[in-house]
This record gives sequence, structure tokens and C-alpha cells, in this order.
Amino acid sequence: MSGPEARISADLRWVEAMLADLQRQIDQLAGELRALSQVVNAQTLASLKGAPATDTGARPPGSEEADDGQ
Repeated sequence: MSGPEARISADLRWVEAMLADLQRQIDQLAGELRALSQVVNAQTLASLKGAPATDTGARPPGSEEADDGQ
């Protein structure tokens, strides 16, 4: 390949890499949302029972890691 064909191929690889990264971020956010939902459910149940909520142990994936600035 040369010229425009090589450029299109390089662009396609870049788009595929960006889509893979977006999918990874979506999966990470979905995990964090599930963990947050568990905490909210525990808090809600505890407040309905009139008892203080206990820590469910649910932590978003990567919460122990440093923020990557995104």
C-alpha cells in the first residue's frame, strides 16, 4: 500500500484503537456505577430501617489507584 491507501489504513487502526480505549473506559465506568449502586442500596435500606448504614465493602474498581487525570 502507498499513498492514500496507506493513510486510510493508518486512520482505521487509529480509530480502532480509540474505540477499544472507549470500550475499556465504558467497562470501568459500568463497574464503578454497579459499586455505587450497591452503596446507595445499602444506605437506603439502612435509612428505612432507621439504623446507621454499614460499609458494604463495595469499592469501585481502581479506587485504590491514583487518579489518571481523566
